[in-house]
Amino acid sequence: MKLAILDADILYDSLKPRYDSYGVMFEQLLARPDDQLQMSVFCVIEGEYPPDPSLFDAFLVTGSKFDSFADDAWIEALRVYVRRLYAEGRPMVGVCFGHQLLAHALGGRAGRSDAGWGLGVMQYQLDQQPGFVGSRTSVNLIVSHRDQVLTLPPDAQRLWSNDFCPNAAFVIPGKVLAIQGHPEFSVDYARDLLALRADQLPPAMLEKVDASFATPHDGDLVAGWIRQFLEQNINK
Repeated sequence: MKLAILDADILYDSLKPRYDSYGVMFEQLLARPDDQLQMSVFCVIEGEYPPDPSLFDAFLVTGSKFDSFADDAWIEALRVYVRRLYAEGRPMVGVCFGHQLLAHALGGRAGRSDAGWGLGVMQYQLDQQPGFVGSRTSVNLIVSHRDQVLTLPPDAQRLWSNDFCPNAAFVIPGKVLAIQGHPEFSVDYARDLLALRADQLPPAMLEKVDASFATPHDGDLVAGWIRQFLEQNINK
């Protein structure tokens, strides 16, 4: 199984030495000892794409500090690219920015949320339980976003939600899995990223977010769901 990771961001300079990139985070998250998953990272924010998409079985769009609904040339190019992949029936996964971009590109709508910043560890209720998630009824994930999927694309089914983010994950059966939260984030990275934005947030909110990191998050569990989704739908 060959997965192309479409990295949609470049980390802040102060975070690069320790964390490298979102592409590397996903490689670390999804890797399993002695498995058959081969991953390649492409920095789409700099215009780098697979020379031949047919060489890959599936695609994953990472998070980004940019707006998925913006008209920047590289974001518009990425939306065109994922529409092409969708038309060709290639399974795709989107996380945070990727979640929103897939929704926006495929006929839904993403935008700035009136709810403000979502930060820390949040719990979501599963609205349905497709085969790749087993019997879980809730999931905890680290989040960092102020944009949301406001309208789901056609044929999409809401996968999980909470009061803050009603469309926190969706699935288009056999084609797309899109997740607002960050299974690839560690608590250390989330804290370091939060520190860079601390002057934009009220102290009481920062205290609440920091306290939320005491709640165990299900990043590894969701990584398994992503793998299951891809394995079930490649060459279907």
